[in-house]
Amino acid sequence: MVDETGRLTFYAEVMGVDAADCSPFCRAKVLPLLQGGRFAVPLDQLRTALHVWLSALGPAVLVCDSPRDAVQLSRLFPDGLPANCSVSVLGFLGKARRRVLNVGRRLHRKHGLRVHHADAKANRIALM
Repeated sequence: MVDETGRLTFYAEVMGVDAADCSPFCRAKVLPLLQGGRFAVPLDQLRTALHVWLSALGPAVLVCDSPRDAVQLSRLFPDGLPANCSVSVLGFLGKARRRVLNVGRRLHRKHGLRVHHADAKANRIALM
């Protein structure tokens, strides 16, 4: 995650996820890019750390590029997001703008961003 200024970021991975429980897309496109190490934490620790990080931002709109992301947020926070947060899923025009501006991952290359992990950063650049 990245704030609207691009200066504050949050990255963590849930440790102990069984690849067999993941979708084919996740196994092919996400799991190979995970960093592991200090970023891999137990789910409860990730939930707490993200709640603290989000709560410190002030009013925040979490912009998702897929409805699946919003579902994952609701699973991560079954009692609800921090009070200062809301969720918005990109519609057709937002997705189209992002795709045009990031054709061939050009924003990733220009800004030295990791593929997939840094989609939040690339989306921020494309949509701000």
